[in-house]
Amino acid sequence: MEIRHLQTFVSVVEKNGFTRASEHLGYAQSTVTTHIQALEEELGQTLFERLGKKIVITSFGKQLLPYAREMLRIHSEINNMSKEADEVKGEIVIGAGESLSIYRIDKILRNYKEKYPKVSIVLKNSICSDLRKRLYDGEFDLIFTIEPSILDDNLFITKLKEEKLVMISSSGFSNSENVIFSEKGCSFRNSFESYLKLKKIKYKNPLELSSIEAIKKCVINGLGASVLPLYSIKEELNNNSIKAEDLDETFEKYYSKIIYHKNKKVFPAMEKFIEIVLDESNNWN
Repeated sequence: MEIRHLQTFVSVVEKNGFTRASEHLGYAQSTVTTHIQALEEELGQTLFERLGKKIVITSFGKQLLPYAREMLRIHSEINNMSKEADEVKGEIVIGAGESLSIYRIDKILRNYKEKYPKVSIVLKNSICSDLRKRLYDGEFDLIFTIEPSILDDNLFITKLKEEKLVMISSSGFSNSENVIFSEKGCSFRNSFESYLKLKKIKYKNPLELSSIEAIKKCVINGLGASVLPLYSIKEELNNNSIKAEDLDETFEKYYSKIIYHKNKKVFPAMEKFIEIVLDESNNWN
């Protein structure tokens, strides 16, 4: 079983199609088709079904997926082994919340790349619950989240900083104002909804946006109030385009964290990355 065939299979699933997978991998689409056919012949099972123009993974394909990811993870760890103990190279796959990617870890990535230029970094954004699920599935080496405290005996969780969340509006929040939520499942939204319910603040027809930058733009344009981390709105506070109000003690405490699975082998590139994260996060304000 060739590792490149498994890589193609996982890419077709993650990119939701043969064409996007071929673009991602830099293959001709015919090569992607050949890889999948070779894998199906070797396994004696169909991995994808065509429903019109749509590609749908089969039940067997779903069973194979976590094993394929695990084999790719092991293959990646083998590639990360350096012939020289002091040489750091390979690839790190990181998951992070959008706000952390933009406002917290950009400097970490820059410093890391300066020190370890032979390491490739893949960064993918999502909500915290999805990041943890994908960490369990072996898609990520480590993740960054901003959320309340969680307990999970299978994960190494390091709190980097307690983060302040604030209510934001264009001219000061009032009980009659519309609200803007982040997407369903996001910890910001869950806490905001609980807070509004506890304070008996009623709202109608809220906006729902998946992008923090889009939320800020809508707040600036007077379309409603929302809740975001203080670190993500400092520029808007400085130019007075957004007003921020403190949330009282009934609002959950939030922490930025770095997380990886306890069964994950910490290879040299990952170890050095964690060292830089812990050092740089001491300077966050």
